[in-house]
Amino acid sequence: MNPWSPEVADFLATADKVATGFADTSDSPSSIRGTLEETGLLDLASEIVEESDELVWLAHTVRVAAQSAPSLAFALAGRYAADAVGRECGTNGSTFALSFDGAAAVASEALAPERAVVWDAASNSILVAPWSSVSIDASQPRSGLHRAELVSVSMPTDVTRSNANPSEVIARWDLLTGAALVGLARRAVQETQSYVMGRSQFGVPIGSFTGLRAIVAGMDLAVDEAEALLIRAVDGGTSSATVSATAGRVAVAVCIDAIQAHGGYGYIDEYPLAGLLRDAISIQARSGGRRFHIARLAQRGLGPQGSVLP
Repeated sequence: MNPWSPEVADFLATADKVATGFADTSDSPSSIRGTLEETGLLDLASEIVEESDELVWLAHTVRVAAQSAPSLAFALAGRYAADAVGRECGTNGSTFALSFDGAAAVASEALAPERAVVWDAASNSILVAPWSSVSIDASQPRSGLHRAELVSVSMPTDVTRSNANPSEVIARWDLLTGAALVGLARRAVQETQSYVMGRSQFGVPIGSFTGLRAIVAGMDLAVDEAEALLIRAVDGGTSSATVSATAGRVAVAVCIDAIQAHGGYGYIDEYPLAGLLRDAISIQARSGGRRFHIARLAQRGLGPQGSVLP
């Protein structure tokens, strides 16, 4: 049974169509901006701000989009997380990123953001600046999320410090990137199930081989567990850091298993598995990385170690 209302289910069906259409073209998200606006995907975070089930809409929209288009899902996650901060000054159209140890943040500029919203780990504060005032470096090669148009962002010296609660902003980022990883992992499972039942050896589908069936079943179970964590988290039943940390590990592991189940075909561009693995690793890194989440989970049970964490 779906844990969302019929209205949410209808909207997710629309999000799926948009993401599938994006996946079938070489267009960037900015080039389908009109479609995103018409369907309500672009400004969803601002439109449903007063809704009690706001996080359900946002997280599952990102999850569904990631099953077809991880780059689009990541761009939307950045938009939704940043727009939550923009409410205090009556603006939207931003993009969100994390900055550690004074390093440049890595954000998506695919949706033509008007401003950058960055969580600065050193000061545990949310920094906001017009996109036109930040220093952007697009020269660094990146292995995943190519269509999200990732760039390194350095904030100006006269940056504004937001009054937004850093813990709440990071929790939202956890849920949205976790949702993207869950959706991506589900796609890897579906691709593998289809492949092993469509390819035959010795006159039978390779999906009938016991060892391969066990691998695919294990993949499916791991994603089921990550999806359940996401559903609990949007209802406030578990930590957002738990979702992001678990989903990152599951997505990477499931993609590796999917590549192995495809044999040599898993490594070629005609199949999506290698690309999904690159995107999973990239989303996991952009969400803070496994060390960041594990440190926060350890702090919850063991107390602070000395670093500033939300």
